[in-house]
Amino acid sequence: MDSHISALPLPALRRVLNRIEQSFRSDLSLTSLAAESGYSRGHFVKMFRKATGVTPHHYVLRRRVEHARFLLKEKEPGVRLIDVAALCGFSSQAHMTQVFRQFVGVTPGDYRRQQ
Repeated sequence: MDSHISALPLPALRRVLNRIEQSFRSDLSLTSLAAESGYSRGHFVKMFRKATGVTPHHYVLRRRVEHARFLLKEKEPGVRLIDVAALCGFSSQAHMTQVFRQFVGVTPGDYRRQQ
């Protein structure tokens, strides 16, 4: 179906990945990422997926979960989960818990206890 779509060129991919790294903790829009790449929103999504194997949304969620894992593992154990969710750009603690479980297989609270 999308075999005619090429991967996002490396310079554009680097710009987008840098933007994600700088902004994943905030409300990062698909429109802003597409603008960073220089392509239309729809074309950008297809090219990003071809280049990385995942959608931009999935990539951002994965980056947020990685940061949450770091905070839960490295920071003081007293930091509240709701604060970790906010620091990682999740809309709520419940959203973080749902996504974290999908990616890691356990809830953030269980992950913290296992560390």
